[in-house]
Amino acid sequence: MRWIPLFLLGYLLVLIQTSLGHVLSIQAPHLGVLSVDLLAILAVYVTLHARSALDAALAAWTLGLALDFTSSGGVSASTVIGPMALGYVLAGGLLYRIREAFFRERALTQATLTLFFCLLAHGFWVTAQALLAEEMTWPAYGRILAQAGALAFYTAAITPLVHYLLSLIERWFIATPAVRGQGRR
Repeated sequence: MRWIPLFLLGYLLVLIQTSLGHVLSIQAPHLGVLSVDLLAILAVYVTLHARSALDAALAAWTLGLALDFTSSGGVSASTVIGPMALGYVLAGGLLYRIREAFFRERALTQATLTLFFCLLAHGFWVTAQALLAEEMTWPAYGRILAQAGALAFYTAAITPLVHYLLSLIERWFIATPAVRGQGRR
């Protein structure tokens, strides 16, 4: 893994997501504003192509932490740093464990795995923020969880395009591609 270019790419995606995110946002009735999680798409790409589980976990944690730093307020009045980083590591670790069962070059696979990643990471984040909130009702928690689910579907829908763009610059941030089938013989 080439860490400095990966951090710079993550920073660039944070800038795009926070400054131009309104261009990619859509207003959904009863759910509010839905935006795309570009860092989740990068985390899935890195997890699918990482050489080791440690590389995938460190990349996911770093990208989740960057997303934690960009969120202001969240569900409760204050921002808690860490739940999104933990959610990214949890989702990235599970994705790394099952990635050999999929054809990672297929668009449907990329979208499905991104949907799984986002549902798990954002579900964990919403639940952690709801538990830490002073006043949270079950209907509000359900609405925010539904919004996170819709965000996951929206992010999964644009994943193949972003994965294609990332594949064009893969050599800049992934040192050597993962070798398939490295299990014991």
